[in-house]
Amino acid sequence: MQGNGVRIAITIALLALCGFYLYPTVQNYYYSQQLDELEGEERQEYQNQHQEAIQEARAQSLKLGLDLQGGMSVTLQVQVAQFLGELADDTDAAFEQALQTARQRAQQGGGDQSVIDLFVEAFEQENPDARLARYFRSPSAGIDRRSSNEDVAGYLRTQADQAVSRAMDIVRRRVNQYGVTEPTIQRQGTRRISVEMPGIENAQRIRELLRGTARLEFRLMGEPQQLAGAMEQIVSYYEDYDGPGADTLRPGGGEAPAQLPRAGGDTTGAPPDTAGGATGQGTRLNQQNAQPPRQQQQGGTRLGGQQPSQATPSDTAGAAAQPSAAASNPFAARVSVLPRGPSVRVGQVAASDTAAVNAMLAKPEVQRMLPTGVELLYSASPVGQNPQGEEIFTLFGARKSAEMMGEVVDESSVAFTQNTNEPFVSITMNSEGARTWSRLTAANVNKNVAVVLDNAIVSAPNITERIPGGRTRITGVSQTEAQDLVTVLNAGALPAPVEIVEERTVGPSLGQQSIRAGLTSVLVGLLIVALFMILYYRTGGVVADLALFLNLIIILGILAGFNATLTLPGIAGIVLTIGMAVDANVLIFERIREEQKAGKTLVASIEAGYSRALSAILDANITTFFVGAILYSFGVGPVRGFAVTLMAGILSSMFTAIIVTRVVFDYMVEERGREVSYG
Repeated sequence: MQGNGVRIAITIALLALCGFYLYPTVQNYYYSQQLDELEGEERQEYQNQHQEAIQEARAQSLKLGLDLQGGMSVTLQVQVAQFLGELADDTDAAFEQALQTARQRAQQGGGDQSVIDLFVEAFEQENPDARLARYFRSPSAGIDRRSSNEDVAGYLRTQADQAVSRAMDIVRRRVNQYGVTEPTIQRQGTRRISVEMPGIENAQRIRELLRGTARLEFRLMGEPQQLAGAMEQIVSYYEDYDGPGADTLRPGGGEAPAQLPRAGGDTTGAPPDTAGGATGQGTRLNQQNAQPPRQQQQGGTRLGGQQPSQATPSDTAGAAAQPSAAASNPFAARVSVLPRGPSVRVGQVAASDTAAVNAMLAKPEVQRMLPTGVELLYSASPVGQNPQGEEIFTLFGARKSAEMMGEVVDESSVAFTQNTNEPFVSITMNSEGARTWSRLTAANVNKNVAVVLDNAIVSAPNITERIPGGRTRITGVSQTEAQDLVTVLNAGALPAPVEIVEERTVGPSLGQQSIRAGLTSVLVGLLIVALFMILYYRTGGVVADLALFLNLIIILGILAGFNATLTLPGIAGIVLTIGMAVDANVLIFERIREEQKAGKTLVASIEAGYSRALSAILDANITTFFVGAILYSFGVGPVRGFAVTLMAGILSSMFTAIIVTRVVFDYMVEERGREVSYG
């Protein structure tokens, strides 16, 4: 046993450490079993009595991946092409054509192609004598009108890389503020972000939370009379329209409804209250002060909704309600144009008609009919339903340029009115925003200002007087909508839009099935290997099986100690490690048998067997460990889960095969004087 004292001390210390890290996992399993056995009041009482212990055990227990406990995995792709368009100072047809070509080539070639390189290549092919410096200038980066295309391309790569990095940071803040436990957020390639969120139940809410750009803008609205005149011209233009695409523009033409630009889907607010609203509960933007809501109302709301015009969600919104108009005027059939008046609402559209309406409004000749610098935007949320049960959205006329951006928002939070307990979003602006807001409201009394989030109008109230202080509120939202709006505002706006290119959702029941299947595979594999080792190597096989059991404990202890996450591929790595651990023991046992056949004593054979097998064991395991490290460095998601358990298993199997079994054999032979059979 000479020299085994250190080995024994290391083994005991390591097992004690693994037990320490695995104890919360055992506790968490025990509490879960107890809760599953109880129901109703007994369950609630037990949970209240052990609340702190349950939370502590759950927080410190071995984490399970979403494939084992259920959850959601999403791959986001940053729209670099759109980011380039917004980064450019001034664009023309040549620029737009090159950008469109790059976008198409990127879609055809897969998600990891550099949009910057494709754009530069397309631009130089179509405009060999032109310079990109015409569109992109940055004195701080040394980019001016004399810069070469190569210099501009380097600048664009840097900007795009920073945009993707900022997008990943913002996504991380949104996920953390949502309250996801142990999310995994990683960058994939040049413009993709992988997000894994265990325990997610509301997948739709997460989708909208992730892909919402959260670009907040404060815009002035168009003049009501000019907007009304423009809508009359558009209706006249499409009277007896028989131009290109006439068949598809008419109801029943076959196009799918477009996705409306909403701020986080249904998370941005209620119907804008620019004309009283159909529901009587519009979204208003008010000044905040120390007075309670009732006193504010008595004193007059400084930024309130327009006077009601008695407009309601049109029963005629949608083609199904106007078959006669559809035959001659596809625009009037799909858009319920509101009459002239003080309202900045110009029409109402059914959700299924938005694709056709967008196509009709996008025509250059139609765009020229709109007032200069004005565009039509949809409301963020529906204002009602038509008789067919379709959601109705309002069309507004807003200026294209923003007076203020969301960067001026210093803080936002969810609050409740004192009298009605209705939720609202409280917004506090920074000093620059407060000054701009004060000047904006003072210069535009009796005009409308729109709160625009991701190109959808959340509200468009009327300014009644100057608002100093930079404090305001958005009302007319549910508590969930208010919380989600605060989440995206506090996390910040994405530098470029993102889209979900891949999504995988695992339900809790499927996760439990995966756990059972994984445990079954581990136990069956362990049992088969253990039986083989006992039958073939006799006493040596029993010792190897003991080492195998300790190997599993050490692997799980390493995972728990380093706060790693156990995934289904990780269980596959454990199964693979079982075979590798046995392989090390087989090498040692075969060397011992060779030494015994050469006539050496059992003690000498054990000493020589371990010495001769050591180099082969180290070579095989170190090589495999490096492979696992490479997989961990360059892999994502399931690949990293497999790599983590593989590396932990290699370290554990080498320790148990070289150290633990040697201690046991030395004790049996030298201390107990027993004969050990190796088959």
